[in-house]
Amino acid sequence: SYHTYCSPTLLKQEFSKLLQVCEKENISQDEWGGRHHYLRWKASETWQHWNDVGLNFDSTLSFADHEGFRCGVCYDYPVFNLLLSKELSLREVPLIVMDGTILGSNYRNLGTEKALENIIHLTGLVKKYDGTFTLLWHNNFLLGEKLEKLYKRVIVSIV
Repeated sequence: SYHTYCSPTLLKQEFSKLLQVCEKENISQDEWGGRHHYLRWKASETWQHWNDVGLNFDSTLSFADHEGFRCGVCYDYPVFNLLLSKELSLREVPLIVMDGTILGSNYRNLGTEKALENIIHLTGLVKKYDGTFTLLWHNNFLLGEKLEKLYKRVIVSIV
């Protein structure tokens, strides 16, 4: 949630609750991860907290105002605790495109055709370097036929 980036106690509570709900619903998976909303993240703390509670990956690192390669790569990589100068078992899976960045009126506001063009360009680069294309698409960007159609075209371009 909004405050877990700097609260190991809250993060542990919320992750435990998620695991309980998933167990109740017979949802099982080998790896768990996520990203912090509003890109709330603190280099000196957040990754260590995620590592300590047993999360496997994070996909927080992205630009809020532009799609692309904030981390400079399209590969997951082990993260590092800056204060302790040690590698953690947690991995960063860089977020390449977020729907709100390309379509949101407070950011790029590209429109569906230009957004698709940019996504296809980025997926081409990721494929060229045999990387991982990480996309965040919120459910509110599926409302309406135009956005639903764009999403389907984006998914086809990734595969």
